[in-house]
Amino acid sequence: MKEVKKNTVVPLEIGNVNAKGFGVGRVGDFVLLAEGALPGEKVEARVLKVKARYGYAKVQRVLKPSPHRIKNDCSVSDASRGGSVCGGCQFRHCDYPGQLAIKKQIVVDALTRIAGVEDPPVKDVVGMGSGARVGFAPLKAKSVAESHPRPLGPARYRNKAVFPVVPAGNTDSFAIGMYASRSHRIVEVEDCLIQHPAHINVLAVVKEYMRRNQVAPYDETAHKGMMRQIMVRTSLATGEVMVVLVINGERLPKEKELAETLTTEAGVATVLVNPHTARGNAVLGERFRMLSGSGYIEEKIGEVRYRISAPSFFQVNPVQVKVLYDTALGQLRNNLFRSYREPQAEVTILDAHAGAGGIALYATSCQFDTKLNIIGVDICEAAIVDAKVNAELNGIENARFIAGAAEKIIPDMLSQDGSRVDAVILDPPRRGCEPELLDALTAAKVPQVIYISCDPATLARDIKRLCAGGYGLRKVIPVDMFPHTGHIEAIALLR
Repeated sequence: MKEVKKNTVVPLEIGNVNAKGFGVGRVGDFVLLAEGALPGEKVEARVLKVKARYGYAKVQRVLKPSPHRIKNDCSVSDASRGGSVCGGCQFRHCDYPGQLAIKKQIVVDALTRIAGVEDPPVKDVVGMGSGARVGFAPLKAKSVAESHPRPLGPARYRNKAVFPVVPAGNTDSFAIGMYASRSHRIVEVEDCLIQHPAHINVLAVVKEYMRRNQVAPYDETAHKGMMRQIMVRTSLATGEVMVVLVINGERLPKEKELAETLTTEAGVATVLVNPHTARGNAVLGERFRMLSGSGYIEEKIGEVRYRISAPSFFQVNPVQVKVLYDTALGQLRNNLFRSYREPQAEVTILDAHAGAGGIALYATSCQFDTKLNIIGVDICEAAIVDAKVNAELNGIENARFIAGAAEKIIPDMLSQDGSRVDAVILDPPRRGCEPELLDALTAAKVPQVIYISCDPATLARDIKRLCAGGYGLRKVIPVDMFPHTGHIEAIALLR
């Protein structure tokens, strides 16, 4: 086999693409990951890094392009324009049908390779509506993004973003933006085609405020400087915008004035300060101080209203989250009674990662043809407070919520005499479920599990454990919650 060395240029035929946007090719038995290459392409790639079993390469020339290859419409994610490349989107150079095909294959590959499932039952990806721009409530201020060309494919769908603020060698001496691909460098952004336009307006106001008041960016190496992160959340239903200013200290200079400017110039409904003086890269500190507004915003999925506070988890794509919930609950409803010989007068569903009550409360609005009891658990106390308020807000009486770690609370709940749980919904963070939780489900023989995952690798790992405990994987339905990126949400039905 020809030895692969750094800086050599090699021809590659691309097989599949991984979730980080790297085309997978081989030189003999040696695997090279070529950023930006698409399935079926032939490329020339320069080797950038060589490890023991694989390496990284950069495409120099596309010899045979994929029929799905298109011109990248984003100035900060197009590697051909030089400079640092934003790491937010991996597939802006691929048309939308091509993206969906890649994402399905990513799920199939994970289940085959990690879970050991032969011919996994993965359906086609449920994509986001045919290239249309996501609708949003009109803003009080004119959006920077409104003057930009219409993006290709689904756009402006993200209702939440966190923008790091770092020292920089520019005239401002700071930069606000997104992390560059595979690095901790920041790429400054004037616009982002997947963000709600309100987020870009907020950045413009904060940048001007920092310039005028000489507010220093946070230097994580020296642990000095003030402004660490800017978190923005927007409601698609109401148009409300929440801004959280994460600072290395207790107070900002002229912070009330900043809150007023954000309200008048960027249409912001509520502004909070989050003192965060600990070292490390955790986004948020534990305390929040309100500068203006109510401290929360309201979102709506179907007919269910949700109050969302700063630390609460809520899906970032409100349009697709309804599709996600409808699909997951449809599978649950259609299969719920197959495990019983007689129809059940009532059923109990556990939501192990309830957040602010998202799918648990939405389930109460669906037709289950029986009495439904919902129990939601979440480790974030603030999220459980929101979930309880949201139940009251919607007049929902058949849902209750418990604060605590699912892997501790649910095993105890399932081991109690006389307790019966008909189904469990798992929607864990990217790291997946704790083994103690999965083992408790198999020990209790809960008839049905709906697993919603944003990481195919940890989904496959956990499915392997559940199947070893007696479950069978019946169906997997991927839903594209994050167009143009390598991320994919998947719903797995296990019985």
